[in-house]
Parts: sequence; structure tokens; C-alpha cells
Amino acid sequence: MNYWLLAILVVVCYFIGNINFGRIISRTKNVDLTKKGSGNLGATNMYRTLGAKLGYLTLLLDALKGIISALVGYFVFGGASGVYPDALIGLYSCGLVAIIGHIFPVIYKFKGGKGISTTIGVFLVSQPLVTLITFVFCFVLVWYVKYVSLASLILVTVGVVVQNLMLPEPNLTITLLTFAIFVLTWFAHRKNIERLIVGKENETNIKLKIMRDQKKLARLAVRQEQIEAKSEIKNELKQEKIIYKTEKKEHKTKYKLNKKSIKNEKKYNAKFQKATLKKHKPCKVKGKSKKKSK
Repeated sequence: MNYWLLAILVVVCYFIGNINFGRIISRTKNVDLTKKGSGNLGATNMYRTLGAKLGYLTLLLDALKGIISALVGYFVFGGASGVYPDALIGLYSCGLVAIIGHIFPVIYKFKGGKGISTTIGVFLVSQPLVTLITFVFCFVLVWYVKYVSLASLILVTVGVVVQNLMLPEPNLTITLLTFAIFVLTWFAHRKNIERLIVGKENETNIKLKIMRDQKKLARLAVRQEQIEAKSEIKNELKQEKIIYKTEKKEHKTKYKLNKKSIKNEKKYNAKFQKATLKKHKPCKVKGKSKKKSK
């Protein structure tokens, strides 16, 4: 294994992990996610604060960081040709630093999420079928139990245990890397574990959230219909106003033309009558005066 190349990839993948999509998406909505809900920058707090769609989008994008990092490590160190254990060491080394970058991002003063979404991405590359089955099980668990943190810890634990059981032969490096993922994610959830023990953990009621989102969508649809109806009425009134103004203008123009026509007709009649009178006026006969002879 080329350790210099591994060191370079580790640095690159760490900064890939630094990209915090929860922070980016919440800023586009003018919301500071650190001051909302649990204050965490992960998918769960995004789900609770800004809705299911943005929560699932954050989950997907954060998982994509783990997928990209794990794939880079896997294929650079011979994953395509089935080189063992170098391919898995590369996979978990790059995946682990991406998770560290997500939890402790240097560009955000080491304040990030809890790494579960990125961990899911790493496990999707190393053991896709097991991860998908576990994810579905954890989703059902959250539906009934309402504790996302508990489901997250179970998912990570199952992924680590199954991976070490499925190894062709025991490998200390892979075991240490997967165990580091286990410890890191559990450490990030230490406050959640404390709240779970005392029974004060924050609940995520997916069913209630879906019902609320449906009601919200229904209200938005009604509001949109009202806006469209108002807009249609406004346009109709505008058209009627335009038609009224046009008719009024036409009527005014016709009135002016009629008035002018009547005026011209009167003027013409007056001239005609004057000319007629002048024509038929009796002529004065001038008589000759006779001089008397003296």
C-alpha cells in the first residue's frame, strides 16, 4: 500500500467531510440551524425544523460525502481487482476521516453534525445490502419508538459488527478503523445517550410530522387556489374596466362627431337660407325725375 497516497486522500476526504449541507441549506432559508431545535446541524434537526423534504435532502447529501470518500479509497487501492485487505483499508480510512470532517470541521471551528448520515454512506459502499436492511429496520423503529438517536446507534453498531464478521480473514487494521467509527459516532451521541437513560430524549414523531406536512400542503393548495381566484377576478375586473373605458371613449368620440355634424349642418342650413333669401330679394326700381319746364 502506498501510504503517501493514502495520506493525501485522507486530507482530501477530511475536507469533503467539512462540507456541511445542513448549514448551507438552512442559510438559503434564512434560518440558523444552530439556534433551532437541538442546535445540531444534521438531518434530524433539519427534519424537525424545516420539514421532511429538506431533512431527507440533508440526509442524502451528507451520505453522499461518505459514499464518495469510501469509493475513492476503495478503487484507488485496488477495489476493482479485489485486492484484500488494501481496498477495505482504503475504504474505511477515507470514510473515517470524512466522518471526522463532518463531526469536527476545521472550517466551522470544529462544530458539525453527529456523523450518522456520512457513516451510512460509508457502509453503503462496504456492505450495501446489510445497510439498506438495517436502515429500513431503524426507520420502522423510529416510527414506533420515536427516538432517532437510538436507531442511529443501532445502525452503526450493526454495520461495524457485521463488517468484522464478514471479513474473509481477521484484519487488525480494518477492525480498528471500524471500531474507531463506532466510538466516534457513539461519542458524538453522548448527550443523547444520557437523555435516553433518564427518559428525556427528544422524540421525532414521523407519523405526526407526515400528517402535519399533509395539512400544510392542503392549506398551501387552498391558499394557492384563493390567490388564483383573486387573480382571475382581478384580471376580469381589469378587462371590464378596459372595455368600459374603450366604450366610453368611443361614445365620447361619436358624441363629438355628432355634435360637430349637427353644428356643421346648422351652419350649412344658415348659409343656404341666407343665400336663398339673397337670391329672391325684390329689386329696387330707380325712377327718372321729370323737370318741369318753366
